[in-house]
Amino acid sequence: MKINGGKILIVKKCRGCGIVLQTEDSNIAGYVTEEKFITEDNLLCQRCYKMKHYGKYQDVELTKDDYKKEVGTAVRNSDLILAIIDIIDFEGSFSEEILDFLRDYSCIIIVNKIDLLPKTIHPTEVSNWVKSRLEEEDIVPYDIALISTKTRYGVNGVLRKIKSFKKDATATILGVTNVGKSSFINSLIEKDKATISKYPGTTLKAIKNKIEGTDITIIDTPGLIPERRISDLLEPQEALKLVPNGEINRKTFKLDDGQVFLFDGLIWFKVKNESEEFKPIFSAYASRAVKFHVTKEDRINDLIEKNFFEFPSQKEREGYYSKMKSTTITVDSQEEIAISGLGWINVKRGPLTIELFYPEGVKITKRQGIINPKIRRNNEKDEENKEDDPGN
Repeated sequence: MKINGGKILIVKKCRGCGIVLQTEDSNIAGYVTEEKFITEDNLLCQRCYKMKHYGKYQDVELTKDDYKKEVGTAVRNSDLILAIIDIIDFEGSFSEEILDFLRDYSCIIIVNKIDLLPKTIHPTEVSNWVKSRLEEEDIVPYDIALISTKTRYGVNGVLRKIKSFKKDATATILGVTNVGKSSFINSLIEKDKATISKYPGTTLKAIKNKIEGTDITIIDTPGLIPERRISDLLEPQEALKLVPNGEINRKTFKLDDGQVFLFDGLIWFKVKNESEEFKPIFSAYASRAVKFHVTKEDRINDLIEKNFFEFPSQKEREGYYSKMKSTTITVDSQEEIAISGLGWINVKRGPLTIELFYPEGVKITKRQGIINPKIRRNNEKDEENKEDDPGN
């Protein structure tokens, strides 16, 4: 409630996105009918209502800087950052803006979507891998939590970690778009409050929520909009298909001479290893909507012209391919090439030298593999040695 010129103005905010509600213009964010504004509380704005019930997306006139400013204010007024990272698109959700916050404030790193990884990967392996990646960026978190907002795995453990940091903590949820922030906060507070959508920019303003039975306050913030992702080069409806909602697509390949591997029509590479006797083996990982193809290099243009690939769409094709460039990368066994906003390649038997064709500006990362049998065997040997050592 505000007083303006002697008049009392009632201020209500959307429970889904945090925007101040208004009744004047249905084309502007925050709109609700006057009748609902007067008679109801705990409202959803028209935009959130349509996204929640009909899956319809309405863009808003907020910039990347607007989102960043809102997030920065929330972080400065909190005790702890809960940074949500998407394990399936780790590099795409590990943006420089987030790294800057994590270096300056206490944080718990929440690794989401671990249920989408192959079942053969143990959570300890994932946790150790994340810790190693954080160390490379000079980040030492208070703790790391592995979760699945889809199955609620690990969510209660996050609450215990927050309490161990500070019993009456104010914690800010931080993450890029599409990492599952709103799903996580709904699971944590056990209420369907935050609007869940795969569209970017769903949450517009910081929203405070008290966890019942505790003195802990959770602040939901707008998703920071990252750059350099393949998905950002596509229309929102197409980009959504690159976000996995089930176990990821994974297949293993060994290319013959003259063959090229493609993630649909989005990126492709040819192997440049010179030995005819030695053929590297690699596995590819991506959303199930993304099809893997192996073909001859001289057929790629023909397949593109005949609209063989689902991605990019025919409408986006010209602009997308005008940005293509190539680079040569050598990857050893158990290392990976991660393509931000798309997926990754894990080298089973290397070295693998490739010429990679991708849109200029997209983030390509060479990293130690999440799936690393060599490290797994070493860890198992260490555990055996500890058991055999009478000093332990």
